[in-house]
Amino acid sequence: MKSIRSRFILIYFALVFISLLVGGVFIIKGLENSQLELIKDQMQNTAYSITTYSDIFQKSNWKEESAKLGRVLDEFKVNSNQLIYVIEDEDDPRIVETVNVNTNIGENNYALSYSGLNPDLIIDAFSGIESTKTVADLNGKLSQMHLVYPVFTSDGDVNGVFYIISNLDVVNDLITKTQRILLNASALALITSIILGFIMSRSITGPIIDLKNKIRNVASGDYTQRVEVKSKDEIGSLATMFNNLTVDLQNTVSSMELERAKLNTIFEFMQEGVIAIDRNGKLIHANKEAAELLKLNTRDIGNNDINLNNLKIFDVDYGKRDSLEGVSNIELNDRHYNLIYGPYLDEYKRPSGIVIVFQDISKEHSLDQMRKDFVANVSHELKTPLTTIKTYTETLMENEMDPPTQDRFLSIIAREIDRMTNIVQDLLILSNIDSSNMKLTPEPILFDSLIRGAIASLEVLRGEKKILVEYKNHNKELIINSDPKALERILTNLISNSYKYTDPEGHVKIEVMDFKDTFRFSVKDNGIGIPYKDQKNIFDRFYRVEKGRSRKEGGTGLGLSITKEYVEKLGGTIILNSKPNLGTEITIIMPKDLKYEK
Repeated sequence: MKSIRSRFILIYFALVFISLLVGGVFIIKGLENSQLELIKDQMQNTAYSITTYSDIFQKSNWKEESAKLGRVLDEFKVNSNQLIYVIEDEDDPRIVETVNVNTNIGENNYALSYSGLNPDLIIDAFSGIESTKTVADLNGKLSQMHLVYPVFTSDGDVNGVFYIISNLDVVNDLITKTQRILLNASALALITSIILGFIMSRSITGPIIDLKNKIRNVASGDYTQRVEVKSKDEIGSLATMFNNLTVDLQNTVSSMELERAKLNTIFEFMQEGVIAIDRNGKLIHANKEAAELLKLNTRDIGNNDINLNNLKIFDVDYGKRDSLEGVSNIELNDRHYNLIYGPYLDEYKRPSGIVIVFQDISKEHSLDQMRKDFVANVSHELKTPLTTIKTYTETLMENEMDPPTQDRFLSIIAREIDRMTNIVQDLLILSNIDSSNMKLTPEPILFDSLIRGAIASLEVLRGEKKILVEYKNHNKELIINSDPKALERILTNLISNSYKYTDPEGHVKIEVMDFKDTFRFSVKDNGIGIPYKDQKNIFDRFYRVEKGRSRKEGGTGLGLSITKEYVEKLGGTIILNSKPNLGTEITIIMPKDLKYEK
């Protein structure tokens, strides 16, 4: 049986049953022995009483005194359950008298062969030994007890033997009744033991079963389970320990869940991608950023193999801790990432896998590349005029030239010096903007006058190419609060660029529109335009669409960069709209009131 309650009842039943069985056997056997001993005593008392009742039994010849023996025996009241045979003559044992014997002995009185008598007992009796023997029937049931009682003369010789047979039906009846009583009592005791065993087992196993069910619920995740403590014994102590355990477990799990929730939130919402890989190279976890970066979906978790070599992580050996830590750099989806990786440990402090963090360094990489390009461009832009200056200077120093040629060389040198000066000035402006050293000082400005001044300052450039300028201002009374020097540089750069990259006798349209809180300034030309592939980089420093033409026009490649930086400093937005060979329009939208300094 699997139930502890059933086993408890069975064991309790078996103990009671065995106890009753053993007790019953001892009781029956003891009762039987006591009854047999009582009957034996009665038979001995009968023999003793008869032999001491008259001195005739001490006389040497019973056969001659058989008549007197008969009268003495008749006078003595013998129990009807007892048969008495008086036997004499050791050499030729003969039955001389009987009591309660219905059979006529007659001539067939030889004791050793007489039916129903035990010759061994008779022989023992004539040897002076008193003995008894019980006789059972064919079914093994006791039926008679035989007792031989030697009678001695005054000289100490055996004069004769009393052979007494007692019927044991009374004993058998008593034992049968006793057995029946014991059987009924045992049946009642066993039934009672089953009931008591059930009650006792329930009192013991009930709390255990309740505890088992509570433990099952705890195993399922319900840590609020409590067991009622009904006693102060071992089961009560166990219940108290369980309650304390569930409280501690609930607190521990709550703390773990809180920490896990925090970690999951951090893990899922951190900007860096994070993946975890086990020792077999299986992907076991990836946050949202990593899944998007590696183009993973939820079914890949636990099924996808990650090749560390593709991530530029080489020579990973879980037997060498140093090989599980490091940094690598890769490019994914046109972006650059630092991969910082390290091991995570199991409960035995052994590496179970590695965690990889994808740190996006695209901005830093781009800035570093821009720095390198900037240095290269500055070096290149300065090298060209310096080379020209050096060449013409050496030529002037080594050769005698006529004044016109000398003047032409000097004008070229002066132009290149001006170009270098412009480059340095533009670099200083960008340096001031980048380092936030440039301070913007807002003041009221009549915007129409500022534009007309910028147009006038570029009249020479416009006149050389005979460009037609169309200026349209929808509100000539527009007054703005901004930095005049920054605005003047913006306007000059945009208008001069339109002149430079518009063919002779081209057309440039300048337009101003006034809105509630902002104004819009646009310069549109019908020049060469900007190729679509170059438009995204047109505001980068030193970027030129056609480098040869840009240098010919005297550009440094920094004008639009400076313009964009100024516009953003003034809180505005610059918009490019260009079509190759059809023209370019650049629009700036700015607030009318610059309320603070930058």
